[in-house]
Order: sequence, then C-alpha cells, then structure tokens
Amino acid sequence: EQNYNSSKLIRTVMQQWLSAGDALVGMIVEHLPSPAQAQKYRVENLYTGPMDDECAQAIRNCDPNGPLMIYISKMVPASNNKNFYAFGRVFSGTAVMGQKIRIMGSNFIHGEKEDLFVKPIPRIVLMMGRYIESVESISCGNPIRILGIDQY
Repeated sequence: EQNYNSSKLIRTVMQQWLSAGDALVGMIVEHLPSPAQAQKYRVENLYTGPMDDECAQAIRNCDPNGPLMIYISKMVPASNNKNFYAFGRVFSGTAVMGQKIRIMGSNFIHGEKEDLFVKPIPRIVLMMGRYIESVESISCGNPIRILGIDQY
C-alpha cells in the first residue's frame, strides 16, 4: 500500500475508514422518511381514487388493518428463469399467503372488469441479501415479493 499513487492511496484510506455500504445505509436511515411519515403527504401520488374514501385513508395512515393496497413496481426473474417475483410495496393492510387479491393489469380501467383477476396469493418471500425465505404475511410499509402471479 505504500507504493500506491496519491489517488489510490486516498481511496484505500477512505474505504478502510468509511465503507460505502455503511455510508449509504446511514444516509437512508437518517434522511429518508419512514413509510408512516411519507405516505401522509404522498397519498395523492400513490392513489388515484377519491382522497376521502377508505383506501386513501388507510394508505395515508399506513394502516395494517385497512384494505390491502400493494403497488407492484417490477417483475424480477426467479432463479429458475421460468417464473418472476412480483416486487412492490404494501401501502396499507397486511398481505397473507392464500388471501384473495384483485390483480389489475396495465390495461385495467376503473369500473370495468377487463384485465382484472381475482386470485389467491400463492407465496410471499422475504429477500435478505442473496437468501430467500418464505413468510406467511407482510404488513404495510414493507417491500413485498410475491411468487406465482406473473401470468396475470
């Protein structure tokens, strides 16, 4: 390490003194609001229905006993390359394995039944680094991965 040029030496010292992973997690914890705080002022961006109905109130309050509201933001390939995990966030309610949910596709229009499916949640998994663990339920404010709804 003594033979490093100045920029490589500075980089090595900084990596030893303050790792990027610790710094990033620290910044997230310190500067990003919790779901309970953020959903109070973001509900208008998260929900397109009336702001005074039960769903909007449950999202605003991050209510684990309210109606289940999940936004799936991405489909992530599973390790078998045949299925996908539906990755998203639970905004209100509690998602329980086997619970019937309404899956609204990209062509869904409010009030119509086209591109709307009612199916049970087959499997909920919790991702912890490279490890996957099946869980029975996930409450509001948490990220969620659901396996088995990718065909809808």
